[in-house]
Amino acid sequence: MNQRKPVIHIGMPKTATKTFQHWLFAEHRDVFYLGGSLRSNSRGRKSRDIRRKVKAVMGQIAYERFRKPDYQLCERMLNEVLSEPDAIGKIPVLSWEGYSMESLKIRRSRARSLKRLFGESKILMVIRSPIPLLEASYIQQLKCFNTRVTWRFGRGPYYLSIDEWLDRNFRKTDMPSIHYGETIRTFREVFGVENFNLLLFEDLVADEENYIRNVCRIMEIDPDEGVRLCLGKRDNERWTTAEIDSLKKLKGSFWQSLRYRVMSPEARKNLLGLDAKGECKVRGDRARAEISAEWQKRIFEVAYEGNRWVEDEFGVPLTKYGYFGNK
Repeated sequence: MNQRKPVIHIGMPKTATKTFQHWLFAEHRDVFYLGGSLRSNSRGRKSRDIRRKVKAVMGQIAYERFRKPDYQLCERMLNEVLSEPDAIGKIPVLSWEGYSMESLKIRRSRARSLKRLFGESKILMVIRSPIPLLEASYIQQLKCFNTRVTWRFGRGPYYLSIDEWLDRNFRKTDMPSIHYGETIRTFREVFGVENFNLLLFEDLVADEENYIRNVCRIMEIDPDEGVRLCLGKRDNERWTTAEIDSLKKLKGSFWQSLRYRVMSPEARKNLLGLDAKGECKVRGDRARAEISAEWQKRIFEVAYEGNRWVEDEFGVPLTKYGYFGNK
């Protein structure tokens, strides 16, 4: 079995998770990538079998069966995967967005199961200021509900304002993403302070190359190759104002909305000005969604205690990056 210390990436939503999954983890010669979307490592029957086994393990310890996982089955499948010739001498990397989601009880259960299965591992977690994080999550949900797996025949265009979205969702499963302080404490306790590594999304925006090099240094992989593979790459980019305007018009028109309900996914994407993958055909101004002052105040209050602990404990510049609003 592979002897190099695994890396577990807690891929917070809207923190370039898919970009790093696709371009760094799946492509770097020093990495044996175990989770999420794969690019070059996804070809062939053997790779499909590896993905099937990893998905089954994740179902046991993190998702469908997390309350009563079959650890013997998980250990057997993981040993089979890490005994593959391609895995020898490489760093196993696991990256899933769901580790930071749902209730604290579930997140704790996942952390303990990951430790039991993977043993001594490095934890890599990226956080983002709560207001931009929620704004990006809202726009991403508009994108998903209109173009991706949530599509279904007969459903009309999905649009609501960001304040309406917060009214509906603030206490649901996607909102624990702003309680990253709880997630950080949990994984540090389970895996040890010496194995926990925290990065800020804002540092990626400020200096992309240095950020990629830092990620590679933490993982103990070649940073020059990491920069060559990942610098300038973008996956799952945000919609532009044009797509949001088109969606609002569809939602506001009875006949257009009715027509939209019976369209195929491809026709819907075309009507919204998207390509076959659901991405913008023409790049324009990034879509924005202004959160009301009332909601901003509430969000900052909810996130304040966790942010204060993170800034004090890690010495990271959360105040500089607006994590506390105008406090």
